[in-house]
Amino acid sequence: MGQIRAIALALGMAGGLFGQADGPGRTELLNGVLWVQTSVEHDAAYEQAYRLARAMLDRARKDKTWTAAIEQRPGYQHLPPAVILDIDETILDNSPEEAEKAESGSPPGLWEEWVGQESATALPGALEFTRYAASNHVEVIYVTNRDAATKDAARRTLARLGFPLQRAGASIYCRGERPEWGTDKGSRRQAIALQYRILLLIGDDLGDFLSGVRVSTEERRRLAAPYASRWGERWIVLPNPMYGSWEDALYGNDGGLSRADQLRQEREHLRGMNHESGK
Repeated sequence: MGQIRAIALALGMAGGLFGQADGPGRTELLNGVLWVQTSVEHDAAYEQAYRLARAMLDRARKDKTWTAAIEQRPGYQHLPPAVILDIDETILDNSPEEAEKAESGSPPGLWEEWVGQESATALPGALEFTRYAASNHVEVIYVTNRDAATKDAARRTLARLGFPLQRAGASIYCRGERPEWGTDKGSRRQAIALQYRILLLIGDDLGDFLSGVRVSTEERRRLAAPYASRWGERWIVLPNPMYGSWEDALYGNDGGLSRADQLRQEREHLRGMNHESGK
């Protein structure tokens, strides 16, 4: 009987890693959330990134030909300078909401409930960097895929934490504020590039830098390859092991799949010790 129980326990653990067999939670999130919430390495990566961003900002301010956005158009040299940052997992820590998913699954309205609490905290280095930029007359602009209906909550959260903001949150560009402002942030970067010389792009997702990223993992690599020299200079990327367009690409960007089916497709991308990398 003890052997049968041991086998059942082992099967349950395997199901928990790659499905939902051990309850309603998202156990595959566990390590990612814990790394964000507990590791020194996470905080160090953010501090390091924002120190690098500050050094690059100083260079960019002195070079009138410098721009980070491929959406920038001729004549940008005469525009006032700005930096564009994503919000979630770039300047604000939403890991408590991800922890709820790891524990209890993804009940309807969980994200809206979290946003409504307005209790997100600033990520290491973010507040200091944005204040430094603003003190040097560089406009700080936030481009987020939070829905337009939650803009006021985002504005209040950023204001409470002390992030630089324009009046009435005009420096926050949300998804859906205009009909053409969808999930792809390119149209918003285009609108900003008409008004500002964009010195830096800072985010945790490939979509914070490029359009058309919701494709296969191979196509994402091909899309990013021509811009490799921008990383660590004009583009500053932050680590996010919890979610992102990188994960959606693993299961074909098909949000209609069950989580179990998504996980099965994700596992197909694993490369073991005897696997020949196709990179």
